[in-house]
Amino acid sequence: MKTAVVLLMAIGLAACSKTAALSPTGPSPSDTTISFSSQVQPIFTNSCAIPGCHVTGGIAPMSLQAGFAYKDIVNAPSIEQPPYLIVKPYDADSSYLYLKITGQAGTRMPLNHNPLDSAQIATIRTWINQGAKNN
Repeated sequence: MKTAVVLLMAIGLAACSKTAALSPTGPSPSDTTISFSSQVQPIFTNSCAIPGCHVTGGIAPMSLQAGFAYKDIVNAPSIEQPPYLIVKPYDADSSYLYLKITGQAGTRMPLNHNPLDSAQIATIRTWINQGAKNN
């Protein structure tokens, strides 16, 4: 009886760890649809489209301001890394934006500010993997 209880506990722990491993950074592409206008753009507005950075006339090569961000990043080539698109729909791991906000491509963005938190990164990742829709 004791062995059966230990075995069931081990199976339960293995199942939990397997579930966690499937989605370490947040929702999967099959979860609720992420809205660019109400979920992604506010992240850009509060963390990236700040004076001197990703704003019209700022030091960054594209604007992440509302009304400009989508057209400036989706299917747009990266100036820093031309083989990459800034946002490659359905492929966050090949999107320069995602690589920059996670620190996988040089200096982590946002520059000289707190990094995006895991929930914000997961939102952007899921939005890209869902096709980076302008919704």
